[in-house]
Amino acid sequence: MEKLKSVGKYILNFLLIIVIGTFIVYLTVGGELGSVFEAVKTAKIQILAVMAGIMMVYYIIDALILYIICKARGYKLHLRQTFVTNMTGVLFSDLTPSATGGQFAQVYVFHNQGIHVGQASGILTVVFITYQIVIITYATLAMLINARSIFQNTQSIWIGVIGFVVNVAITGGFFLVTKSAKAHDFFIVKLIGFLARIKLVKNYEKTSAEVSESFKEFREESAQLFSQKKLFFEVCLCHAVKLTFFYTLPFFAAMSLGVPVTIADLPKFISLAAAISLFNTFMPLPGASGGSEASFVMLFGFLGKTVASTAMLIWRVFSFYFGLLLSLVVVAVSKDTKGGIVKAASGETVEENKAKEINPEAGSEE
Repeated sequence: MEKLKSVGKYILNFLLIIVIGTFIVYLTVGGELGSVFEAVKTAKIQILAVMAGIMMVYYIIDALILYIICKARGYKLHLRQTFVTNMTGVLFSDLTPSATGGQFAQVYVFHNQGIHVGQASGILTVVFITYQIVIITYATLAMLINARSIFQNTQSIWIGVIGFVVNVAITGGFFLVTKSAKAHDFFIVKLIGFLARIKLVKNYEKTSAEVSESFKEFREESAQLFSQKKLFFEVCLCHAVKLTFFYTLPFFAAMSLGVPVTIADLPKFISLAAAISLFNTFMPLPGASGGSEASFVMLFGFLGKTVASTAMLIWRVFSFYFGLLLSLVVVAVSKDTKGGIVKAASGETVEENKAKEINPEAGSEE
């Protein structure tokens, strides 16, 4: 029953993504809906194939990042296995608010591949640290180089600034809390205590212990990562390359519609796409649905309302729905997920596997 409830929650989130996305498209397109769909029909198939190829490269590089880190930790996984782990994270990140479910599902798959829960969490912590560092650096450079394109109106200024501040605050907050005893105590005692008093946290003791353990893990992993300069550089480089590929999607979406863009326009498109990515990080809805579509039409409004709306539909299909469907297939058929979406969604992943590591007899009946 619990498994069915978990699966039902993800199905509900998927439907929510579709409904909100459709609603936002309607709001942004308005009376030009017919023109937009007619324009979609004119999209060049060969360019759409290029966009699909870009997303495959993006996911393969993501898998390569996990492979590099696992290899550095002494785990001999194949790239195929880390691809499965990555796509599992893609699926559950897309189906949960603020992408909160991805790591738990990845820990589950890592455990099936022979990596202990603690080590799996450490590997994913390295991915998080390096990704945050790269996306903040990337966004900073994009905003400095193409400020006029990004900060074209009040709304885009808010998107860029708030997204940047949120990313810096999240990353900086983690480092501050793990380095400063006062900051750690304030977060654990004061903030979680306040959330417990207003009933947003049900079990103060349990939550405090879990958060403290997470901060300890983050501190240990970040210290180890920065001492391994070669690994740090390799992983950051991979993040930078994959983001560059990803940020070219709006350029190719416009090209597929016959917009006369040239290679000289590419930096502008990449910068605007980077701004959208920043905005997505603080969208609380599954798949950042709604905010992604609206911000795209706003930032790429210079293409014209119909073309911008059509390009947005094409971009959203490849930047989100392509990965969602691909990850669903991977999770459903891969032996590393041992039961697919039902078992991975059940929530037994971390807690039961931790128990088995502490007491091996707990898993002896399998």
